[in-house]
Amino acid sequence: MIIREILSLIAFLIGTAFGIMGMIGLFRFKDPYSRLHAGSLCATTAVFSYLIALLLLSPSLASTARLIILIVFFLISAPTGSSIVARFIWESEDAEKHRSSMAKEDKSL
Repeated sequence: MIIREILSLIAFLIGTAFGIMGMIGLFRFKDPYSRLHAGSLCATTAVFSYLIALLLLSPSLASTARLIILIVFFLISAPTGSSIVARFIWESEDAEKHRSSMAKEDKSL
């Protein structure tokens, strides 16, 4: 039992670290695509780590099955949500400004 609790504590700490890194990335990066990447990648990893930790601590088979269903649903819905947000950014009014600034940065490399 103590090993499961230690592993779940490690998973909670990993999830918290990724969540904090994702928030820092949302504020530090300049263009919306980098912000989206930092936020979605770190948030997905953080939530997945929390769900793994809860899976390790689940007391019954019924709660374990519910958590597995949540994990599968989250692994399907998180990339879909990020794709929708990226499409919205691409089609927004400021998209041309961001695309032209990214093209200027590419030429300077």
